[in-house]
Amino acid sequence: MAMLRIPKASHRAVLCVIPLIAAALGLTGPRSNASDPRPNILFCLADDWGWPHAGAYGDRVVKTPTFDRVAREGVLFTHAFSAAPSCTPSRAAMLTGQAPHRLEQGGNLHGFLPKKFAVYPDLLEAAGYYIGFTRKGWGPGNFQAGRRTRNPAGPSFKDFAEFLRSVPDGKPFCFCSRSQDPHRR
Repeated sequence: MAMLRIPKASHRAVLCVIPLIAAALGLTGPRSNASDPRPNILFCLADDWGWPHAGAYGDRVVKTPTFDRVAREGVLFTHAFSAAPSCTPSRAAMLTGQAPHRLEQGGNLHGFLPKKFAVYPDLLEAAGYYIGFTRKGWGPGNFQAGRRTRNPAGPSFKDFAEFLRSVPDGKPFCFCSRSQDPHRR
């Protein structure tokens, strides 16, 4: 797969204070089913992981061999922007494709995301994808207050390996890994 590199312009714009999209891969390996051309999707996100703290971005101190491999074999973003200076509204924006100010309570930390706002995991699931996430998902907040029966990010799994074991044969998947490891506490 060819590497997509977006030219560096302003490094001030590259810094992602809340989430840094580590990778949004359209291809994570072999297709689920030869007759189904849809790609598997792996979306990785880390709270407070700022530029340039990965080898793929040129950091000579922080060692990130797994991230560097994903960047080398997939897509490396060099310009990313956070929709909000807070985690819950940023996640709501990523899930819905909407700006936080349009999401009512979904634009607030510790709020809720009203069910009337479609989220990509539900749309992919309705299209036949097997979906899931690990770790933070959407939040912090109360998804039940938004009339949802589960986290807007989908069903929760212990880790990617557990998720992969549960993917039905022949079904494409979308999995989101949302790490808090670099989170400033």
